[in-house]
Amino acid sequence: MQLTADIFGLPAERPHTYETSGLGAAIDAAVGLGLHPDFDTAVTAMTRTGRVFEPNPEASALYQRLYREVYQDMYPRLQPLYKKIREITGYPR
Repeated sequence: MQLTADIFGLPAERPHTYETSGLGAAIDAAVGLGLHPDFDTAVTAMTRTGRVFEPNPEASALYQRLYREVYQDMYPRLQPLYKKIREITGYPR
C-alpha cells in the first residue's frame, strides 16, 4: 500500500477487512435482497477505511523521475522485441 501511495503521489486506503471478496458478495446480496436500495448505500453502510498510507514525498519524486526519464522510453524500445515474441510464440494473437 505504501508503494501504491508513493507511485501515484496520493493517499492509499486499506479496507477495514482483508476478506474483501466475501464483503463484495455480501454487498451484492444485501442489495439483491433489498436490505439496501443501491450499491452506493450498501458500500457506505458496510465498509470503512482501515489504515491510510500517505505518500512519501522523496519516494514519490523518485518514482516520477523514473517514469519520465526511463519508463516512458521503454515501450518504444521494447516494441520490436514484443513483436518477435509474438512471432515465435503466437501470443498474444
